[in-house]
Amino acid sequence: MLHLKKILRTGFEYIEDAFDSAFGPAWNPFYQLGALGWFYYWIVIISGIYLYIFFDTGITDAYRSVEYLTHEQWYAGGVMRSLHRYASDALVIMMLMHLLREFAMDRFRSSRWFAWFTGVPMLWFVYSAGITGYWMVWDVLAQYIAIVTTGWLDTLPFFGESIARNFLSNAGLSGRFFTLMVLLHIALPLILLFIMWLHIHRHTLPRVNPPLGLAAGTLVMLLVVSLIKPAVSHAPADLGIVPAAIGLDWFYLPIYPLLDRYPGEAIWMVLGVITLLLLLLPWLPPGKQQAVAVIDLDNCNGCGRCVADCPFSAIRLGPRSDNTSYEQEAVVDNRLCT
Repeated sequence: MLHLKKILRTGFEYIEDAFDSAFGPAWNPFYQLGALGWFYYWIVIISGIYLYIFFDTGITDAYRSVEYLTHEQWYAGGVMRSLHRYASDALVIMMLMHLLREFAMDRFRSSRWFAWFTGVPMLWFVYSAGITGYWMVWDVLAQYIAIVTTGWLDTLPFFGESIARNFLSNAGLSGRFFTLMVLLHIALPLILLFIMWLHIHRHTLPRVNPPLGLAAGTLVMLLVVSLIKPAVSHAPADLGIVPAAIGLDWFYLPIYPLLDRYPGEAIWMVLGVITLLLLLLPWLPPGKQQAVAVIDLDNCNGCGRCVADCPFSAIRLGPRSDNTSYEQEAVVDNRLCT
């Protein structure tokens, strides 16, 4: 693991130096990965609200309403659909890059364990929200996802009846399915927002807003991509037909080909073990005790600036311990100092 960290750290430092030269430290996106993730999240929420206004939950109405947004209202709804899609992709990229960078810089141990521990479940919620978004379009890709996902869920012992049987024919499917998908697609990001708040809760000065210039630049980039390569649907779903070819999204749906080849129970087990290892990574193996900050009282006048600057609230002001005229001095809490 040490060799992997060294390779990743060297790679990040090389790329960051290149971006420093091109954009300057203030606009370097690799220093703003978490803040950019928040920014993309809000783009997804705002564009999703607009799409929800025009979305219908009927069996045929769902596909028809999405097609109306994409083609008839391409100048607004089509752009919003593409922006919704590409901002979701960007959010996943920022999350994965942020996770790798924190791992490479060894910023997941000691008092940073909480941020890492709450960050891992976000991956599950982001991917789950993305998958429910694909279902709502109800094209042949959504049909494939629905059948494979419900079959995978049926391998869990929590459900009394088969979920996949609802997708045996068009007659067995009702508009309640799309109502449920809408509720899930709204509920998952809201739960994610709560976890994101927990994720930064221990930080005194968390970065949740990227610099204005960087935010504007990345928004323009997403808009340009949305206009050049708009998001479109496949053919409408038909449960009476097995699709011969599907344009699978390998970015959001890489696990689905595995579900066609391996038992669902095995996939659950592998994903569960990976998630558990990621959650326990701050303690596996135990890291070396990091050196903590030391106060030089000869240069401390008790101004409190270090207290305000520390992102983990590891410094406080206490009574003076030397024979000077200053009333307070900085005191370090070894348990919180990183």
